[in-house]
Amino acid sequence: MLTGFLRTIVLFSVTAVVLRLMGKRQLAQLQPYEVVITLMISDLATLPMADVEIPLLSGVVSILTLLLMHSLLSALSYASVRMRRIICGRPSVLVRDGKICEKELARLCFDLSDLMEGMRSGGVIGLGEAGSVVLETNGSLSVFPSADKRPATRGEMHLPPVYDGIPLTLILDGQMQERSMRIAGLEPGWLRRILQGQGIERDKDVLIATLDTQGSLLVQEKGGEGRLLTFNAIEPGQVRW
Repeated sequence: MLTGFLRTIVLFSVTAVVLRLMGKRQLAQLQPYEVVITLMISDLATLPMADVEIPLLSGVVSILTLLLMHSLLSALSYASVRMRRIICGRPSVLVRDGKICEKELARLCFDLSDLMEGMRSGGVIGLGEAGSVVLETNGSLSVFPSADKRPATRGEMHLPPVYDGIPLTLILDGQMQERSMRIAGLEPGWLRRILQGQGIERDKDVLIATLDTQGSLLVQEKGGEGRLLTFNAIEPGQVRW
């Protein structure tokens, strides 16, 4: 029993490290060869755990070999467009200018019901709102609304551009995020004074507090009756990140 316990820990650790080295992409974002390698790694890790007669080293070596193959294929696809097309394939246009490409659907054996479902998942209610739909090499659908259905941009409305960066999380689950405060160029005491002005005396009473690039501070208190507060904390011109 102890042997099986230790083998499981070793194989879990090796598999976790290998998958971490392969990158952070989700399963739906993997290329076909990455899906195959991921499935094979899971099988290779399971077999030595289930059968103690299988040498542990053989499973580890096989997993590391798949990692090497992944690195090699990734390098080839990065270095050569032609190799990337061979390894990963190429995107396919399923809808062009609002019209379904029947030949492409037939070639890919892609069902119309799946197409309509993917369009709805992409925020397009029906074919009348779709401009283009592209089936990516990882199997996901990229849906682009038609020009007359897209929201107007600030440029189209002749409005000046607004810097729209990533909001910083200043407090998360009651814990002050010191790194975010340093990025913002602010002191924890500054935030605590603002919170005290709203009747919040302790950091741990805050579920989350975020500061966006327009200087708007959002604070939500913990608890079912906790308040959700939003107010301007700094001027947009003082944003440093």
